[in-house]
Amino acid sequence: MIRINLLVARAVRRKVGFRKEIFISVFVLLLVFFIIGLLQWIYWNQTDALERQIKDKKVELEKLRALKQQIGKYKANIKLLEKKLEIINELKKNKGRPVRILDELGTHMPDKMCLRTLKKKGGQLELEGWALSDEVIANFMTNLQRSESFRGVELIVTERFKPAGTEVNIKKFTITSTVVQ
Repeated sequence: MIRINLLVARAVRRKVGFRKEIFISVFVLLLVFFIIGLLQWIYWNQTDALERQIKDKKVELEKLRALKQQIGKYKANIKLLEKKLEIINELKKNKGRPVRILDELGTHMPDKMCLRTLKKKGGQLELEGWALSDEVIANFMTNLQRSESFRGVELIVTERFKPAGTEVNIKKFTITSTVVQ
C-alpha cells in the first residue's frame, strides 16, 4: 500500500490560502486607501471651487457696493437738480411781481410824498418815506388798503422833523403791509 502524506498537502493549501488572505487584505487595504484618497481629492477640489466662488462673490459684492454708492450720489444729484428746477420755476412764476408791486405803489402814491426805502421780506412789505402832512400819509394808506395787491396796511411810526436848511416841517413815516400773491 502506498502511503501519501496528506499533511503536507494540507500545509501547502494553508500556505496558499494564507497567501490569498494576505493578498486580499493588502488589496482591500490599498483599495480603502485609494477610495479615501479619491474622496479627499474630491473634497479639496470642492473646497477650492467653493473658495473661488466666495472670492468671486466678494469681488462682485464690492462692485455692487461701489455701484450702490454711485446710485446714492446720482439720487442726491437728482434731488439737488429738482430743487434747483423748483427754484427756477418759482423765480419764473414770480418774476413780474416786483414790477407789479412798484406799479401799484406808483399808482396809489399821492403828490407831496416820496418813498425813501422799500423792503420786502417774504410776504411783508415795509415802506419808509417822507410826506408834507398826516393827510397825505392817510390818503396813501387808504389807497393801498383799497388796492387788491395789499392787505393789512398799518402805520408803524410817524414823526416830524425839519431838514437842515429848510423851514418846512416834514413827516417821516413807516408803513407795513402784506403783499397779496
